[in-house]
Amino acid sequence: MKYYLDERDMLQNLKGLLQINSTNADAGLIIPEAPLGTGINDAINFMLDLGSRFGFETKNCDGYCGYIEMGSGAEMVGILTHVDTVPVGDGWSFPPFDLTIEGDKAFGRGTIDDKGPTMVALYAMKALADKGTLLNKRVRLIIGGDEEGDEWHCMNRYKATEEPPTYAFSPDSGYPAIYAEKGILSISLEKDLDPSTPVMGFFSGSQINTVPDYAKAIISDKVFESTGKPAHASQPQEGVNAMLILAEELKNMGLNHPFLDLVGMATREGFNIDFEDEISGKLTLNPSIANVNRDKAVLKCDIRYPVTMTGSEIGQQIAKAVEPLGFSIKINHDLAPLHMDKESYLINSLQKVYEEYTGDTTGPKVIGGGTYARAFDNAVAFGGRFPEEPNTCHQTNEFWSIESMRKNFDIMTKALENLVR
Repeated sequence: MKYYLDERDMLQNLKGLLQINSTNADAGLIIPEAPLGTGINDAINFMLDLGSRFGFETKNCDGYCGYIEMGSGAEMVGILTHVDTVPVGDGWSFPPFDLTIEGDKAFGRGTIDDKGPTMVALYAMKALADKGTLLNKRVRLIIGGDEEGDEWHCMNRYKATEEPPTYAFSPDSGYPAIYAEKGILSISLEKDLDPSTPVMGFFSGSQINTVPDYAKAIISDKVFESTGKPAHASQPQEGVNAMLILAEELKNMGLNHPFLDLVGMATREGFNIDFEDEISGKLTLNPSIANVNRDKAVLKCDIRYPVTMTGSEIGQQIAKAVEPLGFSIKINHDLAPLHMDKESYLINSLQKVYEEYTGDTTGPKVIGGGTYARAFDNAVAFGGRFPEEPNTCHQTNEFWSIESMRKNFDIMTKALENLVR
């Protein structure tokens, strides 16, 4: 069955959603009805208002998240998305809080991560409703507001009072169907500096899950800077870490400082965490945030570890490695891995739709990113980036191909059609 997408209407509404600044941890005033910031609550309400206009039931869960629901039945299929974004950063060629279309590319912060997929998901629901597709289960689009943060206050709020989905998928990653997600460990390495330590200010990074593209050091009133290229922390090899560049330059100038020694050690081999497993491959490490003054040095790192390991194992290894430098470790957040049987009903159902649509039979895969699929039982990531597409998540000039939006719409409608029968 072929479903109709009103592409012009969808892009116009995506434009309105992108124009709302819903940057995680920097989304405007914090008030009781908007605990994550007014911008995030506004973005949630934008989607809920649109869902209401389409004739669906909606609910705002205290400004943390919201949902849009269609159909009837005892069971429910969830679509897990989010409308918060990472910071914009510098160097954009297009207005980040807007939709700019050049050729087949739609530019703007959140186009692919994850406002665009959120909008496509709603239009997939609308298409099923307009076609009168028989639903034996409800479909609920669950829209979070704190995915880019460590704590996932949004999903914690949802699970406290709302119904969990029977099955769910999150179009916040890629294809094919994703049966495993690496563990995500956020750590801080800290040291109180001795008065005899050379005075240095060193600052880099603002988001734990992004490769920092700028670093600055201040030494004897002189400013030293470096620039790099941002990338998602699950794929640090796709970026250029400005912190590492500047630290190495300062070391080469002859500056002796324990923080520079620490950054020089901040590799898989240096931290003695060069681990991998057969299921999920190699561990990745991203030194994300640096903050050094005359009294204290802090380095925050994002680590994606194999599904057969635990965050505490990784933390113990790092603690031993950095102890000779006088640094201690603090585990800020440890998100356990997700690992679903590749032969499960959910994986098979989603994978079948993808393979029939694309002809790609490479099979389900593993990712280093983390999605809301971890928040629920019987949930996996599925969509919205195809294997051949560049990953612009968290990057300057983030974009999503309009052709990819169309394909995601086709796959999503068919996946929902199969899952609700």
